[in-house]
Amino acid sequence: MNHGSRALIKITTAALLAMAAIPATATADAGSWTGTGAPLPWGPYYSPGARQAKALGTITATGENHADIPSAATITVSGKVSDLTRSRATCGWAVLNIATVNTAGNKVTWKQHHVRTCAYRTPKTFSFTDHRVYQVDLKVCVEGRAAEPSIQCTAGNPAWKTIYLSPH
Repeated sequence: MNHGSRALIKITTAALLAMAAIPATATADAGSWTGTGAPLPWGPYYSPGARQAKALGTITATGENHADIPSAATITVSGKVSDLTRSRATCGWAVLNIATVNTAGNKVTWKQHHVRTCAYRTPKTFSFTDHRVYQVDLKVCVEGRAAEPSIQCTAGNPAWKTIYLSPH
């Protein structure tokens, strides 16, 4: 993990801890709003440069109760990633960073979920569910065939796109 990633995690963790400490009366409807479960669209997002990969989809948040912990009880991310290159040596990647909050609301853990396709213009469909989610970020990359995305894809420019941020 590079210095920039550690700094981002520290800043995000500090912000989450500060939000968890805010009393419910600080906002008019804190804790009274719950996710409707209606899917909200995200994307399309493209890889930088020549736009050789594309990702789009929906995100569904349910069970949001911000009086206790600033997170959604359940998040489902669904989408498609497409490789728009004609080369058999490259693949399109959708890389998602997911920030989850522990049950006490005082610790944030980041994990990564990635999906790739190496089939030209044949989208690969994906869907996953996670719990106690505060934030979901996305990057779209084009890289050579590999089991995991490279550090250039996961830590390099451009910046991550936030596709979900729990309201507080």
